[in-house]
Amino acid sequence: MRQILKISIAAAAVLLAASCQKENSPVDEPEVAVLAFEGEYWDALIDSPQYGGPLLYGEYDEANYTYLGTDYSWFDDGNTFLASELCENYGAKVYWNGGHAVSGYVGQEPTGDYMLQLAIPLESGHDGSKNFCVHNGYKSGSSIATGYFYFKDGVGRIIESMYVTNTSYYLGSFDVLGTETDWTKITATGYDAEGTVTGTSEFYLSKDGESINEWTMWDLTGLGTPVKVEFDITSSVVNEWGMAIPGYFAYDDVTVRL
Repeated sequence: MRQILKISIAAAAVLLAASCQKENSPVDEPEVAVLAFEGEYWDALIDSPQYGGPLLYGEYDEANYTYLGTDYSWFDDGNTFLASELCENYGAKVYWNGGHAVSGYVGQEPTGDYMLQLAIPLESGHDGSKNFCVHNGYKSGSSIATGYFYFKDGVGRIIESMYVTNTSYYLGSFDVLGTETDWTKITATGYDAEGTVTGTSEFYLSKDGESINEWTMWDLTGLGTPVKVEFDITSSVVNEWGMAIPGYFAYDDVTVRL
């Protein structure tokens, strides 16, 4: 009887040790990649000047007082596999139609000057980096296109987060036109390969008259596993033509689960 009891106690000890080892073993973390917009490839995508530059607008047609458009695009090949290109409207791809432009313009005080559309008031990208990206575009009034990015290999993935802040152009305009009750928000909508919505997520650039003024993390896991993500901007600051302030925001360090 004592022998059986000793064996039972020993077996229980082994099971308890195994259970504790299992509970204390490290959990496998998902493999992730971060789109940080850093390096020579990304540096070459920063236009100059910020408005009307050759990369984002193409040649200027003096006869018709317009820009002819460009094939500006970017692709984070071999890393997150995210890509983006300018939206097309009236037969031309021009940044004013909507898109995502790489930028390194920092330290610009808030201004309502559209010529400084790629600048932020902060002194760097997220976490002290050099570059970031600037979204332009919203669907309001006569506007029909907005900026987006997508996985160029066609594989849907979880986008964990990205860091967002306001641009100098937006802040300068909101400071003049906004009131203590006004707001502006981004709505991200994910789509699968067939164009079906996979999820949405919202982020406020301004709320109750206060605007964010630092790099702030936006959780995007609610989008599911999209192939494409479109960003729309809406605001309480409107006029008879629709939203009355610039549809811009800056973002950096997009984290993707592979």
